[in-house]
Amino acid sequence: MSGMSHLIQRLVSFHLALFLCWGANVPTVSAAEGEGITVVGVGSVEAKPSIVELTGLVMGQGQLAGDAVTKFHGNRRRAEEAFKNLKIPGLEVVEEGMSLYSSMNASQMQAMMRGMPVNNSQSQELSVSETLKLRLTGIEKLSSQELLETIVKIVDSGKDAGVVIGNDTTPSIPGSYNPSKARNTMATFKITNVDQLKEQAYAKAVQDAKTQAEKLARLTGVKLGKVISINGEGDSNKSANAVYNQMMAQYIAAGIAIQSDEQASSLFKAIPVSVAVRVTFSIE
Repeated sequence: MSGMSHLIQRLVSFHLALFLCWGANVPTVSAAEGEGITVVGVGSVEAKPSIVELTGLVMGQGQLAGDAVTKFHGNRRRAEEAFKNLKIPGLEVVEEGMSLYSSMNASQMQAMMRGMPVNNSQSQELSVSETLKLRLTGIEKLSSQELLETIVKIVDSGKDAGVVIGNDTTPSIPGSYNPSKARNTMATFKITNVDQLKEQAYAKAVQDAKTQAEKLARLTGVKLGKVISINGEGDSNKSANAVYNQMMAQYIAAGIAIQSDEQASSLFKAIPVSVAVRVTFSIE
């Protein structure tokens, strides 16, 4: 009986020790599975602008609404004929919308500037205006000199037809100075297919992240594993390519949603498209 009791006691002690050892190892295994190397990769590609845009304003003013509308239609017709007669390949005139408003006369403006009551019973000048977007495509085929000469033709032709070319530099308060409107940027250069360019940039960013992670793994004496997280939306059961493709699909879907595939610059030179991606690699 004493032998049997001794055997039972040894079995209980063995299982208890085994349980304690297994319990002590659980946190260690969990911590090892949660470890990894996280890096931020950067990728960038450049593209030459293929589009230049200028903003034009056509106006018609008069004491009566009918007069303002008549003058506006006349100015609008002259502007359309002027740009058409240039016969510049790739030049398109896009209507941005029409607006109607009334403006104060000189005596009313002076009264407002002096802090005096404005007599609203006096006649105000009525205005009808339309913003035109002058869009020229295919400029990547032109030299800087050729492009400059083409833009000058468009601007001069528009001004001769009464079109105000460039951003609005009219001060909000007459007689005041607005530094933000001191420089009138007349042309905006754009690149297209930004989604495709960003896809190339993301490929470079992912490769940059992998290069950094391999260097850190080599310096710390560990073996780099697969991607377990990318931009905070990773899956340890997915390969790096699968995670990357999922991220690109989400990004392209977002780009389509906002219907924007262009990027602008005020300079006629290669426009960079840069991205950054945060990637976590496992450690084997």
